[in-house]
Amino acid sequence: MVNKYFNYAIIIDIIVSFTLCVICHFLLRYKIIIIPETDILISTVSDIANIGFTSAGFVLTFLTLLVSFKSTTEPIKNKSTLEETYSGISLFNLFLNSPLYKETIKHLKNGVKVLILIAIVGYISKICVSPAHTRVLFYYNIIGVSMIALVLWRSLLVLSGVLKVQNFE
Repeated sequence: MVNKYFNYAIIIDIIVSFTLCVICHFLLRYKIIIIPETDILISTVSDIANIGFTSAGFVLTFLTLLVSFKSTTEPIKNKSTLEETYSGISLFNLFLNSPLYKETIKHLKNGVKVLILIAIVGYISKICVSPAHTRVLFYYNIIGVSMIALVLWRSLLVLSGVLKVQNFE
């Protein structure tokens, strides 16, 4: 299940975000919830944009650490048998020399792109959206919070997978 999520992570994140928007739309229509005042919406947009940039920094730090570890490891040299090739090599070094490393880097880079996009869209919408269109800010807040939460959750899954490999040694 998790592998399928990682294969289509951004698409699933968008589907979840828009599903939440549809749910909120119906809750608004039936007056179960109301759109907050414009000042609160604008303040929340700023908060979400700041969280997006801060979270991107967190994921970039993790990405930098992985790249640094990769640059300090020696490539695995093929020997006559598989046992000789892989004897004495840690699982973490195997991970750094495997296709999983590239996949991990790809997911983290995509997460950073999403977080930065959310932050930039937040600041642009704060500047450009008129007070008459506060509904746009309301839906941005829903999409922003859900996308940030899903990207951070995905990054945490990647981090815990890497830590499992490191602690297994």
